[in-house]
Amino acid sequence: MSIEKLELVSITGAVPSLNDAIIACLQSKVFHIENAPRLLGSTENSGGSRAEQNPYAEPLRALMELDLRQVALGEDTGLSPTAFTPESILSETDRISGKLKNVRERLTQTRKQIADYESAAIHLKNLTGSELDLGELTKCKHILYRFGRMPEENVTKLDFYSDEGFIFQAYHTAHEYVWGFYFATKERILAIDAIMKGLLFERYELPDDVSGTPEEALGELQVKLTEKKAALAELEKQQTKIYQTESELLGQMYRFAKYQSEVWKLRGQCVITQDKFSLMGYVPVSEKENFQKHIGSVPDLSIIYEAPWVDSKVQPPVRLKNGWFTKPFAMFVEMYGLPNYNGYNPTTFVAITYTLIFGIMFGDLGQGILLALIGAFLHKKKNFELGAIMARIGVSSAIFGALYGSIFGFEELLDPFYEKLGIPFLPLKAMENTNVIIFGAVGIGAALVIISILVNIVVKLRHRDYEDAVCGNNGVAGLIFFSGLLLVVLGIVTGKPLACKPVIILMLVLPLLMMFFREPLGHFVSHKSYEMPGIGDFIASNFFECFEFLLGYATNTLSFIRIGGFVFSHAGLMSVVMLLSEMIGKDHKSWITIIIGNLFVMCLEGLIVGIQVLRLEFYEIFSRCYEGDGKPFAPITVTFDEINDLKQPEQTANA
Repeated sequence: MSIEKLELVSITGAVPSLNDAIIACLQSKVFHIENAPRLLGSTENSGGSRAEQNPYAEPLRALMELDLRQVALGEDTGLSPTAFTPESILSETDRISGKLKNVRERLTQTRKQIADYESAAIHLKNLTGSELDLGELTKCKHILYRFGRMPEENVTKLDFYSDEGFIFQAYHTAHEYVWGFYFATKERILAIDAIMKGLLFERYELPDDVSGTPEEALGELQVKLTEKKAALAELEKQQTKIYQTESELLGQMYRFAKYQSEVWKLRGQCVITQDKFSLMGYVPVSEKENFQKHIGSVPDLSIIYEAPWVDSKVQPPVRLKNGWFTKPFAMFVEMYGLPNYNGYNPTTFVAITYTLIFGIMFGDLGQGILLALIGAFLHKKKNFELGAIMARIGVSSAIFGALYGSIFGFEELLDPFYEKLGIPFLPLKAMENTNVIIFGAVGIGAALVIISILVNIVVKLRHRDYEDAVCGNNGVAGLIFFSGLLLVVLGIVTGKPLACKPVIILMLVLPLLMMFFREPLGHFVSHKSYEMPGIGDFIASNFFECFEFLLGYATNTLSFIRIGGFVFSHAGLMSVVMLLSEMIGKDHKSWITIIIGNLFVMCLEGLIVGIQVLRLEFYEIFSRCYEGDGKPFAPITVTFDEINDLKQPEQTANA
């Protein structure tokens, strides 16, 4: 398929209309804004000479401080129909914040008390059985205490500090820790704290209102915990009620403030003079009518549509245009990098080659159908983008699995069918046709390399890059040289020369010389002057580059042997599964083994094959004919990700 055609839109008008124009562009959802000063080659900063301050930045910050997770924005996330001034938003947020302040402070205090009580309850469990009166400890005026734990091995080290004037009383030992108290006078407590810290004593604070024995104190804590949790629930209800009362207003103010804040940010992409502005961007030709409907609602604007400025410093964005079959594979192209606007869309080539190669490497009729069904389910029900690709490559796997005669690893089920058809070479058993598989894999690689070079020649000629198109290793010279190498190899394999020696020599020597002298020849064809570097440097650099080209042809082609390797790998793994099932027996355990084995092979080998095919696409094909240096078409829009990101952890916690 192709790259979607765009038009450059230039919008000018009076400065008071700028915000309305930007809002119209936002609401169209098809306008890709460009930095107008850069596009026009202006030396001024974005936004002209004005240093504009966003008046809605502070109101938006104030709204976010209110914690809008409990605010329902509704399905309509567009601009709020109610207009607000920054001052009115700040005034309303102050009012709502005042209503929430007292409740929030009490919530914070209650949560802290609950945390303290729960922590104290955990630690007091280590003192159960002791008759120590905790209330009496807090009444001491001259003696202070510390409660906590220390490693059991450090207790014996306390003997070295017997003259320091403190007492350590142990009460419980568990998990290599000793729980207890140490006591010291007010004058010595800081020094003793330093000593105990060195002995890895971990201090825990007990609430001031505990009294009685540890068991009695623990019972009181449980009662207080119940009371505090009930109070917490009541405070949360009060807070929720306030949010429910103000939810509609908060949602409207947030949508309006967020929209206006984004509008003021986008003003920085415009050229603004004293009384005029210039706003520029791209709109797809297919969406032009929709854009005109929105921008036409703003009066007194001058709008000019023209072809993209392909020779400007700011390259036009790219939106790929793909059909039903190829559209899911666009994600692979985007992973590598989008083409530039004047380039070509390789998605169709990727879709065809990826689907065919995967099917060859992972050929099984049963597993392919299952993979296609799983992919279709994930795509339709879960909106999983990779599921659509799984559906397509699953069908390819099923087709090649039928040719191999393999159904869930059973290699003989289709034999009677092919015997009736009278096709002698089918089914194509992998282990019985090793040479066919290996040479076929190399042949596929050679064909794809040739196709990649042909594509590169066409693209380079279109861009008038004659040096690479004619003399490059992926140009005409490289194509002739690689073809000559293939003729030599095929002649050796078949034992019959496919071309006479003068032709072979000419196909190898002449292209090699063209690649060696590609720079001066390219400049000559392009009618450009060429400055020859030093003879030694020229010979050395071009010699090693040509040698690298030779290695590239060999390694790129031989890399496709992995296609045949995975054909054997798949057949071998399934034969192991069948062998294990036979060893176990012919009862239900055998079928369980076959099912588990098939699922294991599908998950493991399917993932590996998918990665390996993608590697072939990127390193062996794209490296010869594609440059992903384009930028994506990204229409401006306003999202509410801040609220969604805040709500997500809360929803996860509630689940």
